[in-house]
Amino acid sequence: MAAPTAAGPETFIPAEDFGNEGKNIEIGDLDDDSTYAASSIDSDTTSLSSSVFNYHYENGRRYTSQRTSGGDYALPNDEAEQERLDLMHHLFNLFMKGELYLAPIKSPKRILDVGCGTGVWAIDIADAHPDSRVIGTDLSPIQPGWLPPNVKFEVDDFEDEWCFREKFDFIHCRCLDGSVSDWPRLLKQIYDNLAPGGYVEFQESDVINVYSEDGTYEGSHIDHYTRALKEASEKSGKRMDNAPKIPQYLKDAGFVNVYSKMFKACIGTWPKDPYYKEIGKVGAAISQSGGEAYGLAVFTRVLGWSTEKAKSMIEKAVRDLIDRKSGVHAIYPQ
Repeated sequence: MAAPTAAGPETFIPAEDFGNEGKNIEIGDLDDDSTYAASSIDSDTTSLSSSVFNYHYENGRRYTSQRTSGGDYALPNDEAEQERLDLMHHLFNLFMKGELYLAPIKSPKRILDVGCGTGVWAIDIADAHPDSRVIGTDLSPIQPGWLPPNVKFEVDDFEDEWCFREKFDFIHCRCLDGSVSDWPRLLKQIYDNLAPGGYVEFQESDVINVYSEDGTYEGSHIDHYTRALKEASEKSGKRMDNAPKIPQYLKDAGFVNVYSKMFKACIGTWPKDPYYKEIGKVGAAISQSGGEAYGLAVFTRVLGWSTEKAKSMIEKAVRDLIDRKSGVHAIYPQ
């Protein structure tokens, strides 16, 4: 996980070492496992225009309403995708040993979760900081109705102009790569909406710079899939290879004390190390729907592929990731 954290003029206290990240992953015997218009946080009610429920369907998947610039958003919002997002939250919890963030913040009072998805992170941090006020924004109203009293969700496109009345102590962004058309503008909006001394943290999964430590990735189906994904995202204007660039984007936007921590997400149960084997099991489960979530719309919309061609590519790539017989030991930088 790439977790760049940046702040105002306060001194940054490095996070503790979370353990196994950074070392090479040793291959072991394979087991039998195969595989939310922006309103103020102070408003008491939220009303949703029926247009936000005007989802559209293509290739058997459900996507967000076309009412905003998010109409170009390539990932689905159906139940399968919601399950994948919740699994991603579990994966981040594994990496961070249950911590919700790395920023040295003890008692943030106002928290913003940008692109909150199913809202699970916002709910967890609201529970962890009951004196805080948490707002989560997303293009789709897919969050639960039963919530802690200090959290609320709003339908909003983070690429539109931000209209919050008060600034935030902490802004959290997770897995936004591939949904941002103008990173400098996004970083400026974040900077302008942070209170003095506030922090922003990006928790990203790098879906493009996949690799292996034993050469099994090169030339595989997942390699070809990733190359096509990169090409499609470049043509769409919402690139999926920006995760490694975020620390520099933060510095260019004027943030100070930028800190980045990297993790490895192996896919599958091939590592010997129990820590990485557990990571791999969750990663394999995520990959079963993640390959289609990231690739199906951009392959057909942007590259002009037929549904059959796109699905064939995706199925082969996923097989490489989760089938122990494929011999591909893929690792995603996180």
